[in-house]
Amino acid sequence: MASIEVKNNICKNDICGNIRSALSTKSDAFVPQVDREKVFDPMDDPYQNFKKEFTEAGGILYEFEIDKNRMNDGGYVSERLAEIYNRIKFAVEAGRWTRVVNASSHLSNILRQFHIGFVETLPEQTVADAVIVYAEHLIARTGHLVFSQRGQHLLYPSILGMAKNIIVLSGNASLVNDLKDLTGKMTTTVQQENRPDGLDLKFNMMELLRPAPRQEGEEPSVVKPQVTLMMIHEQSGE
Repeated sequence: MASIEVKNNICKNDICGNIRSALSTKSDAFVPQVDREKVFDPMDDPYQNFKKEFTEAGGILYEFEIDKNRMNDGGYVSERLAEIYNRIKFAVEAGRWTRVVNASSHLSNILRQFHIGFVETLPEQTVADAVIVYAEHLIARTGHLVFSQRGQHLLYPSILGMAKNIIVLSGNASLVNDLKDLTGKMTTTVQQENRPDGLDLKFNMMELLRPAPRQEGEEPSVVKPQVTLMMIHEQSGE
C-alpha cells in the first residue's frame, strides 16, 4: 500500500492540476471539493501534536495538570494557581527582568497576588524585558498561539516587537485542530436589515504566533523572542 505521504502528494497534485486548468481556460472548469482529511495527515492526538509542533519550533512548554473534578476544592485550586504563577515569578526573577508588560488585563489581580511586578502600558519605541499574555486558542496542527482583542489584550501593533521574552498562559481546553476550526469559533453569523446573512468577526484584531527557531547561541530578540507557554492541562481524575 502507498504511504500516507505518497497519497497526500497525489491528492495535492490533483488539486493543483485542477486549479491550473481552471486558470488556463475561459470555460468553467470543475474544481472538486477539497477533502482536508486526504490533504493533511490525521492527528491521532491533537494535544500531543501541538506540543510537538510548538517545542520543535523552539518554544518552551511547562505543563500543569488540573483535575477538573476538584475545581470546587478551594485549597486544591489555590495550590495549582501557586504552582503556575510561582513558575512565572521564578522566570522573572531568574531573568532579572525589571520591565514586564502585562498584555492581558484580566491577569492583573492574580499577578499582584503573587507579587509579580508589571506595567500595563509600554512607552513608544521601548522594548520590555518580557510580556505576559493569555492565548485564547491553540492550533494543534501547526503549534500556533492565537491572540485577539476580544479579551482587551494589548496587541497593538503586534505582540512581536514588545519584548525579547513572551510568557503565554493557556490550556488544552483552548485547543482547536486547525485554522478552519479556529475560524468557526472566532466568527458569528449576523442578520441586519437590507443585508443578507454574513460572517462578522467577534473581535477587531487577531494575531497568530509560532516560536521562531534560533541558531545555537543566538540570543532571544524582539524578532525571534523566546516563547514560553504555561499550559494548563485539564483532565478528569479517577
